[in-house]
Amino acid sequence: MAQDPMQHSVLIADDEAPARRELKRLLQEDSSLVLVGEAENGLDAYTKAMQLRPQIIFLDIQMPALTGVETAQMFLANQYHPLIVFVTAYDEFAVKAFELHAIDYILKPVHKQRFAMVLERIHEQLKEADPQEERSRLLRLVQSLKENSSVSWISLYQGDKIIPIRTDQIIYAEAFGRSCKVMTREGLSCTAYRMHELQAILSSVHFFLCHRSYLINLEYLESVELWVNSTYRLKMKYCDTLIPVSRNSTNELKRLLHLS
Repeated sequence: MAQDPMQHSVLIADDEAPARRELKRLLQEDSSLVLVGEAENGLDAYTKAMQLRPQIIFLDIQMPALTGVETAQMFLANQYHPLIVFVTAYDEFAVKAFELHAIDYILKPVHKQRFAMVLERIHEQLKEADPQEERSRLLRLVQSLKENSSVSWISLYQGDKIIPIRTDQIIYAEAFGRSCKVMTREGLSCTAYRMHELQAILSSVHFFLCHRSYLINLEYLESVELWVNSTYRLKMKYCDTLIPVSRNSTNELKRLLHLS
């Protein structure tokens, strides 16, 4: 049966069954919202969301397999922009980040008054849907929160499969037109990210933009070779590609590696 155009599909993702039950109970009070699925962990949430394409996702921050932020990051990689409401136990850092980037959130235990306020904002946002603005706000949030997490994830394309990988498995990324390919020990795979987006997500001390077309993980750097015009080429572990260093990036490389 086709969905009523006046209704909006919702997915709930939380590893705590009581929390899911409470969210379901509150959702039932709004006839314009239709629950299409539930998920118990981040990977389950990602899989079901990509299949069901709900317009709204209530996404718990702390879940096994993938955190809520890592799951949202994977949505970004696949050009999927649902309205996300993060659900979290009180975390001062996270709450400040949500408020700074105008991302909706609900604190546990969920209170009816706060839930009603969030639903009101959701309805306003659905009327003025702007996927690119939603993407930009979510990307900025991911950048802020990932510094508070030891591991983050992105998704790669291998044939007709979407494979989530930890970012610390990335050896380097290479720009290809309007997207990037990523090298891991398993080989080269495609992503939906542009280079500047990938650079923002991987903006840790271990990743270095050595050239406008190459972003490397310094943890996998094997050797540095002198090249033309006083620049360098980089040999990475587990692959044969020699990666150029642009003249603009040479001084920064010297600083990072303490080269004379």
